[in-house]
Amino acid sequence: MKTGEITLRPHRPDEIDALRRIERNAHERYRSLEGFGFTLTAPAIAPERFSTGETLVAEVDNRLLGYILMQPIDGLNYIASIMVEPDLSGRGIGAVLLAAAEEKTRQSSLSGTVLATFRQPRWNGPWFRKHGFDSILEAMIGPGLRAILQRHATFLDMGTREMLWKPAR
Repeated sequence: MKTGEITLRPHRPDEIDALRRIERNAHERYRSLEGFGFTLTAPAIAPERFSTGETLVAEVDNRLLGYILMQPIDGLNYIASIMVEPDLSGRGIGAVLLAAAEEKTRQSSLSGTVLATFRQPRWNGPWFRKHGFDSILEAMIGPGLRAILQRHATFLDMGTREMLWKPAR
């Protein structure tokens, strides 16, 4: 990564293929993990999903580094996808994107930020927990979030998944 400052901005429709490539690249991190082989063959996020919410891209010197797709669901700011180029992992890009989601939560007067993620590896559940996320209470899962979990259950082992949230501050 160059030494320029990370900037965030709304995605442009002509960048959707590049954002989907970032996701495919990010999935390569799972290659050496037992039980995650399916992530290597899973299709990238559908292009139309980028129009279901707000997508911010992180960039330095016009290089796309990652993105976050979020949308309000059940009074919470749902992170549908957060991805960073794997060769840039550990450089704070994900934290910048996550902070933007939390700021969006506050600006929108939503009660918190929420996402569904794998319990492991370290860049999933443990990473979000390190950033103050915790298990969501069952009573807080409204019909929109429940529909997401039901959709995930059609293609993922839900024993490996968790829904985490962080209240707005």
